[in-house]
Amino acid sequence: MVNRITGFSNIFDIDEVVSKLMKTEQAPLDKMARQKQTIEWQRDSYREVNSKVKELEDLITGLNLHLPSTYGSKKVTSSNESAVTATGSTNATSGMINVTQIATASVFKSSGTTGFTATNGSFTFEVTTPDSATPKTVTIKTSDTDTIDDIVNRLNSSQLGVTAYKGQIFDGTNYVETIALTSRTTGDGVNIKATDGNAASFLTQLGFQVDGDNKLVATTQGQKAQYEINGLKMENNNNTFTQAGITYELKATTDKPVSLNVSTNVDEIFDKIKQFVDKYNELVEQVNGKVTEKKNRNYQPLTADEKKAMSDKEVELWETAAKTGLLRSDAILRSGTAKLRSDFYADITTGDGNKIHMTQIGITTSSKYKEGGKLEINEKKLRDAIAEDPQKIMQIFISGSRNVDSKDPAKAQQQYNEQGILHRVRNSLSDLTKSIQTKAGSTTMESNEYGLGKNLDSLGKRMDTFQDRLKLIEARYYTKFNAMDSAIQKLNNQSGYLSQLLAY
Repeated sequence: MVNRITGFSNIFDIDEVVSKLMKTEQAPLDKMARQKQTIEWQRDSYREVNSKVKELEDLITGLNLHLPSTYGSKKVTSSNESAVTATGSTNATSGMINVTQIATASVFKSSGTTGFTATNGSFTFEVTTPDSATPKTVTIKTSDTDTIDDIVNRLNSSQLGVTAYKGQIFDGTNYVETIALTSRTTGDGVNIKATDGNAASFLTQLGFQVDGDNKLVATTQGQKAQYEINGLKMENNNNTFTQAGITYELKATTDKPVSLNVSTNVDEIFDKIKQFVDKYNELVEQVNGKVTEKKNRNYQPLTADEKKAMSDKEVELWETAAKTGLLRSDAILRSGTAKLRSDFYADITTGDGNKIHMTQIGITTSSKYKEGGKLEINEKKLRDAIAEDPQKIMQIFISGSRNVDSKDPAKAQQQYNEQGILHRVRNSLSDLTKSIQTKAGSTTMESNEYGLGKNLDSLGKRMDTFQDRLKLIEARYYTKFNAMDSAIQKLNNQSGYLSQLLAY
């Protein structure tokens, strides 16, 4: 605010008069400020919809609903889960397994740590694991201030591939403070070799035994898992492995074959479809709420002066009411949700020319018009359909291709007819996102890249111009009233002088 020296006539308060006049002059600027706030609220409301769209898209990707393997998910039931558990992929089949040996890790135990002397050193080793034919070079550095605990920490944080721990370990006669190393990989073939006498000496000082090739001698040598699958003998360095579409986890040996029964994983497939439907319904509910919400015309955005006269809570309540109905009957949202509804309603043409529909598997649209096309699930019907024909479930959701020919309308329509619901919905969600961004942008877009942003830029320039104009008008008012005040002051002075003359 410009500091001014106003008149001294005391006839009227120039600041107060100018302030009242400027309130009238500022009315158009206040109107523009309200418009600007309304546009910003509209922009944010559009973006809320896009956030919900992204949540649905992320859910589809996160649940792998676009992948055939999701609809071929198998559940494997073991007759002896304390010995063998398993999971199955699409191609898994039932079978038998007999476990004769569990894969174990190599263990290296020292004879004690009394010979250890801390020193500044650098010790190099070559490490070979059952799954690597080429040795890996590992260097461990120590300090002359290291304690045994420090050495144990260095071993654990190194790339030796072992878990080290120190404790009172029984040596056959007594419990002795000892360091033990357990390989982090199971199977036969774990080797830790000192590359020179210096590194070998480091191991022997810790109480470990090395052979003539400077290799660490195992107290217990790791072994492979050995088993028979459907009568075929096999072995593996790990207790967890995949064979013929089944991922096995061996826990113990068995005295008789364990049967593994493979069936469709109805619960997993159902849960994923339900999550998709629930998230879709959230989007429909949000959009339906925005396009049907009535505008409360008694509440307009507040000006800065109006906010000053209210409490924070009053401002919050007022703005909540003022934000209602900003996207009522919005064409972008209405057309977007109408397209999504048609994606679900339309039949799907299979490769053999048959027509299938989501109602056949227990998914229908709500009969309540006001719910705007929400989906409903008949749980029993959907579960039965998954168990009886998971291939049909997959066709309904992801048959055909997501891509549609952009040049040939007839071919594009044929491809659309062959598309599963999920392909159609993902394309419609993508189109809705683009339409909203064209109108309301995103947090990463510049204001001149979308419609409402351009409106805000234009309005901002008009407001800046009008504020400059107000400054000139205010200055003109002050000039006039100061001149008036000065004239009144002169008139008062002359009147007083004349009065003095007449008194004589």
